[in-house]
Amino acid sequence: MSRLQAMLSTVEQALAGGRFEEARQTLMRALQRDPSNGPLCNAMAVTLVMLRQHEQALFYAQRAAKALPDDGEAASTLGSILALLGRAAEAVPVLERAIALSPRSPNPRLGIANALGSLNRHSEVVEHCRAGLAVAPDDQDLTVKLTFGLLSCGQADEAVAFSGKALERRPDDSVLASWRAFALNYLPDPDPAQVRSAHEQYGRLVETAHPPRPQSPPREPARPGGSLRVGLVSPDFRTHSVAYFVEPLLRHLDRDRVEVTCYSTSKTQDQTTRRLKDLAAHWRPCAGLADAALADRIRSDRIDILFDLAGHTSDNSLPVFAMRPAPIQATWCGYPATTGLTAIDWRLVDSITDPAGSESHCVEKIMRMDPCFLCYQPPDASPPVGPSPAEAAGHVTFGSFNTLLKLNTRVVETWARILRETPGSKLMLKATQLADSRVRGWTVDRFAAAGIDPARIDVLEATASQHDHLALYHRMDIALDPFPYAGTTTTCEAMWMGVPVVTLAGRSHAGRVGLSLLSAVGMDELAAPDVDSYVALA
Repeated sequence: MSRLQAMLSTVEQALAGGRFEEARQTLMRALQRDPSNGPLCNAMAVTLVMLRQHEQALFYAQRAAKALPDDGEAASTLGSILALLGRAAEAVPVLERAIALSPRSPNPRLGIANALGSLNRHSEVVEHCRAGLAVAPDDQDLTVKLTFGLLSCGQADEAVAFSGKALERRPDDSVLASWRAFALNYLPDPDPAQVRSAHEQYGRLVETAHPPRPQSPPREPARPGGSLRVGLVSPDFRTHSVAYFVEPLLRHLDRDRVEVTCYSTSKTQDQTTRRLKDLAAHWRPCAGLADAALADRIRSDRIDILFDLAGHTSDNSLPVFAMRPAPIQATWCGYPATTGLTAIDWRLVDSITDPAGSESHCVEKIMRMDPCFLCYQPPDASPPVGPSPAEAAGHVTFGSFNTLLKLNTRVVETWARILRETPGSKLMLKATQLADSRVRGWTVDRFAAAGIDPARIDVLEATASQHDHLALYHRMDIALDPFPYAGTTTTCEAMWMGVPVVTLAGRSHAGRVGLSLLSAVGMDELAAPDVDSYVALA
């Protein structure tokens, strides 16, 4: 073995053991002697990604690709880092070349799946993940990406079945356990006991891997003004569904009594981010921080009550909560089910989303905030409410702007039935996933299989602005809420724009949010107890 090979083997061992800084220092010393060495630059790029230093990683990946123009792994590293930096369109051709150079490597397949997912080309994500898993069947990242890719194509049943089989092979994989728990929410008729069990499986794994750390000394008994230190942890302090409910909370809390610190784990910042920054007492940019470092940061801030706002959604910080950096921990707003963590003490809900008896659905204790656990703040630049479009069109237009993940087989069958029983009516669908032409085709085909003429399905792509998005409600007479995973932001948007929403009240929190929101505005008569009533109401 050459000296270079021995060094790279040492670096690989350090990375495998989580000793990322040790690997970086080893490579830095070697690169000082040979700064243009391709394998060393590539290894440094990979190491810096592990350290979440993506801009620096790009520098070394570009050097590696230049030094090794015909090396598939160097091209894969460069393309994957471009995707991580939000430069997906640039990343795709680089990763296509990496696949051509190294067709049996799973790495460029994962990189291109990430890039294509950012571009809403979900059918291609599924194809590349399947190709990668054909040569690396136990690759964790490809398994997770395929699970989400299937969900994004509206194939919840297949996503749950696939992730379940993968978890049987790797029962100690907490990341896979989290994604399978997430996927269960989208089944046509999930069993609450099964949903809880899947989340508990994740909780046991992550709490074993991330045990609680020693607590900070108790806070001083009396602070100036007696304020309570509250921390909010989220990857969604930006233009995102969660922000529409967090902003009014921050705006109206009594700042003399509550001191809020926001821990933002997102790399994305926009106008919403800037507004939220102004409303928080303290703002902590935490993108790139390792879980242990974030837990230490929260602990050093002496937070009294720490809130999770993401649950099992992308880029969550649940391992941080497993380390219990605050004496009281709660989850609210960002996820419709239990987290599965015993380290999280409370779920904030209301008596409609989680009526008596719902305690058995979650690990956390339930705290009900009635009459509704949410308060929606609509965008400032909202268009005016328009007249019912049926008056001019001569037919009723039903619609849903919910994510395609919620369009399960029972929803398609039920909405098709509504169209059949409402002569001349049409259905308007809008979701980011519908930017994929094949996904659009599959979606229309699903309704065609249920007996609906494709001409009655109007499929819309993304709009340029939030104003344009809300203006599309001018083309909708009645909004249809999916089930059993109801809408939240979409329901509020529809009501704000004067469009009534028909919902089906389910057995779990995810299926009862629509009932809670309609009840809050005095329109609970639009919540149906069963499918037949739902169809009749629509």
